[in-house]
Amino acid sequence: MHKSYFAGAFACIAALASAGAPAQAWPAKNVTIIVPAAPGGPSDILARMLGEKLRERFGQSFIIENRGGAGGNLGTALVARATPDGHTLLLTVDAPIVVNPAIYDKLPYDPLKDLQGVAMIGDGGDVVLAVHADSPAKTVQELVESMRRNPAGANYVSSGNGFPSHIVGELFKREAQFDAVHIPAKGAGAAMQEFLSGRMSFYFPPASLAAPVAKGGKVRLLAVPAAKRNPLTPDVPTFAEVGFPGVTTAHYWVTVFAPGGTPKAVVDTLNTEIRRITKSPEYRPLVERQGLVPSDLSPAELGERVRKDLAYWQATVKPLGIRAD
Repeated sequence: MHKSYFAGAFACIAALASAGAPAQAWPAKNVTIIVPAAPGGPSDILARMLGEKLRERFGQSFIIENRGGAGGNLGTALVARATPDGHTLLLTVDAPIVVNPAIYDKLPYDPLKDLQGVAMIGDGGDVVLAVHADSPAKTVQELVESMRRNPAGANYVSSGNGFPSHIVGELFKREAQFDAVHIPAKGAGAAMQEFLSGRMSFYFPPASLAAPVAKGGKVRLLAVPAAKRNPLTPDVPTFAEVGFPGVTTAHYWVTVFAPGGTPKAVVDTLNTEIRRITKSPEYRPLVERQGLVPSDLSPAELGERVRKDLAYWQATVKPLGIRAD
């Protein structure tokens, strides 16, 4: 027979073998979970136990890698550019995904095209207005009056550009009509360390971080910028209760993302497993200690939530004139 016949036959056999072969199992190697913030914040704490639980389930290491900087943009961009095979994931608060597009002219990623929502760890997070224990301000009004009297010395620290502590800080300034210099830190933990130095007028830490520090007597909590009081700080009034109803924002959330184009089977597998873990007796208390509630959103529903929150934060941030470039 002609050589071309045999070549064609072998090509057909190879193609059939390839078509019938099962897809490579996931995970085929260690998985890296990037947290785009310094250690110590809510997302970092949740990532470490999640990584351990996923290791137990899948038999591969899930390595937590902190990549803070540029308001979370650096770590987020690393995941957006990673190979979409499920071996690089992002675990983050909402700011790099839905707030940063409103405060940066250009981002190194498109949150809708370059990232795929996998599973929401927890929803309903709040920040809370804190002053140092040595501050003479016992109420929000006293704090505002002190900063109006001494504008040159007024400042506040945040977890980073675009994070809830930054946005609410600017909203507070506008609604209470005072000025203060914004000092961005690299994550909630780093911001708390700076705040405890006594050099800052105020800080809006996550309620989960603020509550134990306040219990230890190092800070005083004055108000929560939410529609209702936070269960972690039930004795702390809302801003509306103390006369500043305009200082109210949406809750923040913590979510796992994968690079855009990650196979649906991998995304669905992770969604199912992460939802199971977040409701487990070992993990759920950790979620709740961060002031969050486990979520049941599917990947498709998570995509809709991202679109909705992008619109919300555009409308909220633009009037404040916040720019981070």
